[in-house]
Parts: sequence; structure tokens; C-alpha cells
Amino acid sequence: MKTAITLTTINTPKVIESYIRNIRKFEHDNVQIIIVGDKKTPTGVMEYCENLTKLYGIIINYLDVDFQKDYLKKFPSLEKYLPYNSFSRRNIGDILAYEEGFSTIIRVDDDNFPTDDDFIRMHNIIGKVIETIVLESEIGWYNICEELIDEDNIPFYPRGFPYSKRWLSDKISIKTKKIKIVLNAGLWLGDPDVDAITRLCKPINAKSYKKTYGNNFALNKSTWCPINTQNTSYSREIIPASFVPPNVGRYDDIWSGYLLRKITDHFDHFVTYGSPLLFQKRNEHDLWVDLDNELNGNKYTDHLIQILNNINLTGVTYIDCYYELAEKLDQKITENRSVFDGVIEGMKIWSEAINSIS
Repeated sequence: MKTAITLTTINTPKVIESYIRNIRKFEHDNVQIIIVGDKKTPTGVMEYCENLTKLYGIIINYLDVDFQKDYLKKFPSLEKYLPYNSFSRRNIGDILAYEEGFSTIIRVDDDNFPTDDDFIRMHNIIGKVIETIVLESEIGWYNICEELIDEDNIPFYPRGFPYSKRWLSDKISIKTKKIKIVLNAGLWLGDPDVDAITRLCKPINAKSYKKTYGNNFALNKSTWCPINTQNTSYSREIIPASFVPPNVGRYDDIWSGYLLRKITDHFDHFVTYGSPLLFQKRNEHDLWVDLDNELNGNKYTDHLIQILNNINLTGVTYIDCYYELAEKLDQKITENRSVFDGVIEGMKIWSEAINSIS
């Protein structure tokens, strides 16, 4: 399998040296790292990446701002839509990897480091049909962070898990099924992906992964949980429905994941959670700014999920369903239109860009 690891950064991406060591330790071939720079990314990163490529023989493809401007000439609407100094620049690395034929695209953040897990092998379960544990929740939601143990044994939820669905009594059914996996969401040790309210209340330090259901487990259709882009692998076929919009603050990847889950359910494809684990040494954040940037998502995720649950898709490909979903959201969303309109516009622009290279 031809695998791309994509990330964006405004720092010198020294984290990639850890991925290189992991790739070499487990002797993987056909792996490329694609780094999307931004206007705040320091000078010298191009040379840093070129030196690593020469030293280790693993291609580190750094996309500086000049490259991006030139590359996006073929996608003028996308070029106009994506802002600079934005996490959403990562979409450029993803569409490039898609255009160049990578079968697996793994999104990571620049403060998430590999553990002793075989990072590439564990993510390369996507695109395969395997037998695994599938969980189904009576209330329609499952907290994947139940599988992580905090150093003080404090229960916690992942960023993007609706507050209306937390701390409810629930019944979980467990089955073993043969399923096709199209996305794998690895979990995190250290400072896991929780929201600002949780961090302001009590910092979480995840020390271990229970593996109650083995290395990985899936959620059944219509059992929801957030998907972020910190440690997440995508089968090539779902990239047309995996756009990360730039206008939802710290819920950009979360809403992207919910939209994608709607479509994977339509095709009876599955998302798995669990391995490989990464360790997050979180970059410095102002938690009050993070809180401001999460308010839209905190308030309106319930509305989004309610609408998604009442949409019937008819498309026969991921790209058809993604555009269809954008059209139906446009018809049905009644709250917070100023934000949702931007998301819907981005979905249509992404669909246009993907169609131009498919």
C-alpha cells in the first residue's frame, strides 16, 4: 500500500523525525510525509525536510506557500476559499495525496508523537474486510475515551462529544462482525483530545489503553462518536467526503468527521477506533481562546446530528453523496446559518475540486 502522512504546521516540524524512526524500525516502504506550510511557518523548513529526505531515504514533501499558490491554480475556487494561517491548509496535502494515487492517507498533528506501536501497519487496516468487535449504544452514542485510563481515574469524553449526551445511563451491545473498514481513528496517551471546558476543569493525563475489545473496535451504524484528525487514517475512496472546513473554529475536523460518518453509514462501511496510539505533547494553548473557538460546535452539534439523522442519501459514490449531503443540509439547517453556510459552500467547492481530478 502506498501511504501518505499529512500534516500542517506553523513550527519547524521536528515531530516527523519520530515518524521516520518508527517507519524505519518496522521497515515500511512506499511511505511519504507531506507537510503543508503556512505564512507563519519559519524559514528553513524546506531545507530541513530536504536534509531528512537525504539522510533517511524517506520522501518529506514540504509544500511551501509558493508551491500551494501554483498548485491551487487548477482549483481556483478552493484557492479562494481556504484562508492562510488556518488549520484547513491541511486539505491541500490531502488532495495532493489523493491526486497522486496514495491508497492510505493518515492525518496527524505536529504535537502528536508515535509510541512503540507499528504506526503504519496498524493504520493500514483500512480498505480491508476484517472480523472485529462492533459496539452499539442504546442511546446512539459511545464514549471511546472509556478505553483510556487517566492517571487519577477521572472519566472524560473526547472533544466534540455533545454535552447533551454525556453522563447518561446506557446499554452497550457487543457483536463480532465482518466489516469493511474505511477509516481508523487512533487514540492518544498523554494530553488526549479533550475540549477546553474539560481542560479548564481538570487536566487529563491518559496513561494507558485498556484494550477491552482488542487493538481496535468499531461502532455500529448510527452509534456516534467524534472523529478528529490527530491520528486518523483514511481509505482513498473516502477522501472525496473528508474535507475539513475552515470556519468552525476548533470543531472543523469534528464536523468533518460527522459528515463523513453519515456517508460511511450509507455504504455500510465502518470506522474503527483504538490502535495505533500516539502521545500528545500538546503545543501551548490559551484555553480561554480555545473555549471561544469551541462555542459554535458546543452549541450546534446537536442540531447538526439531528439533521443528519433525518437525511436519506441516494448517491452511489462518496463524491456523489458528499455533494448530495451539502444540498440537503442547505435545505434543512435552520440554526446558525452564518457558520453552516460556510461549511456547505466548502463541501461544494471540495466536490468540484475532486471531480476535476477523478
